[in-house]
Amino acid sequence: MFIEKTTIDDAHPWLIYLSPDCTDSAVQKRVHGFLSEGIDLVSFSFRRARYNVDYVPDWPNVELGITTERRLLARLFVFLRALWVIYCHRRPWRSASVLYARNLDMALLALIGKAITRCPASFVYEILDIHPATTKPGIRGVFLRWLERRVLNRSQLLVVSSPAFLQNYFHPVQGFTGKSFVLENKWPSEEMSNLPREIPCELNGAEPKWTIGWFGNIRCPKSLELLTELADALPERVRIYIRGCASLMGKQKLMDVIRDRENMVFEGEYCAPRELPAIYSNVHFNWCVDLCGGKNSLWLLPNRMYEGGYFGIPALAIAGYETGRIVRQRKLGISLDGPDVEELGEILSNMTREDYERLRRRIQSLPVANFVDHGDLAQLMRTVSQENGHRTVLKPAREIQADSVGQKIAK
Repeated sequence: MFIEKTTIDDAHPWLIYLSPDCTDSAVQKRVHGFLSEGIDLVSFSFRRARYNVDYVPDWPNVELGITTERRLLARLFVFLRALWVIYCHRRPWRSASVLYARNLDMALLALIGKAITRCPASFVYEILDIHPATTKPGIRGVFLRWLERRVLNRSQLLVVSSPAFLQNYFHPVQGFTGKSFVLENKWPSEEMSNLPREIPCELNGAEPKWTIGWFGNIRCPKSLELLTELADALPERVRIYIRGCASLMGKQKLMDVIRDRENMVFEGEYCAPRELPAIYSNVHFNWCVDLCGGKNSLWLLPNRMYEGGYFGIPALAIAGYETGRIVRQRKLGISLDGPDVEELGEILSNMTREDYERLRRRIQSLPVANFVDHGDLAQLMRTVSQENGHRTVLKPAREIQADSVGQKIAK
């Protein structure tokens, strides 16, 4: 769906936001965060037909086309078409103060669009994941890193969702010495303020049957293997409850594994943040392990660590990974020594009701700022304004439609 060109061309946004998928909850989270800070924006975004396919953005948005993952040649043609769409909407680009692009492909699109529209805006590059291809040896990896260095050299600010991205990749590998900002994957406080932190916790008997929740982007085959092994080893003590989008793994593959296992359940997508209390009230532990993204898995901080922590659900993570380090440092749950089913099975078998209730109370007692954005995005906007050479003129936030808090989750 395209917003009418005349409508967009009448806009004079402070910020233009470029995103790879307007249906992605992370994109909606970021845009609604900008709007809650009073930022006047127009987004230019692609759409991916993975989930939430009927979603229509409730903010000024120009759709650039439909893309599919792993089909690089087809995406190249869509990319070229997107440049034409941007040129046709060049007036708001020429009046914008900031271009804000998420991921390498959108950053390249932003910089080319900046050139063809003669856009004077400063450029901000945001990264939520390090694509595995950029860390690999070989011609492709070398070329992608070279491209990204061109992007970094032209950016006024680099925004990352995990400090480990800076420490392990951008500084030592890409030689980046510019300004950066860590903006963790938290929901804006305005979107979580109506959700209670205390949710029901069902514990049956002296030896409870523990439910582990795996939510969001169900993409990690190794996690499925580990959770299946655990479910088979402790059928009377463990239940696995899965919700989210399984498009990257393949829903059929997931269903083939869990079909004959009574203690493994998949109940499809959910709407975040509206349905978060309902899904987290079904679980005792939150699976925050990702083992499928190469070095990215070592460095990322997943959305569900913050979402589950908000409700006091202990995270399960692995030491040696950035998620495990944060879980241990902030006391958000259990950091395993490795991806070891025996270790996790022993912990769950020996855990008493009292042990669990004590662990949960400790997480619930932590300040909400550990889990929800209370000023982080506002500080980012102040930093962007300083890099842009002037103060942001904050306008009253756009009225976000009531159903905007029901965005289907992808990640």
